[in-house]
Amino acid sequence: MFPNYDYGMTYNMTHIEEGRIRIIIVQEDKELGTLYFERAKKTFQRKPITMNGWACVDAKINELYNMGGEITPKEIVAHCQEMIRDGGY
Repeated sequence: MFPNYDYGMTYNMTHIEEGRIRIIIVQEDKELGTLYFERAKKTFQRKPITMNGWACVDAKINELYNMGGEITPKEIVAHCQEMIRDGGY
């Protein structure tokens, strides 16, 4: 799902508290963006979020837009959600 061209970006995931995760995107030593995810609540009405899914509730990705390229915000969020699942959350 995630493109083969990652531009040397790394994704640092931090479990902030129960039901909240922060992912910081870094390229070399420069922070490009921060995304915050929360576990879907029973009252979530938006689809296709599943009950055990994670939704991006806030993002600061201005530096990602400045660097250009063909990676879209949707692809970044999808990659982060995949990282969260692979991390066992």
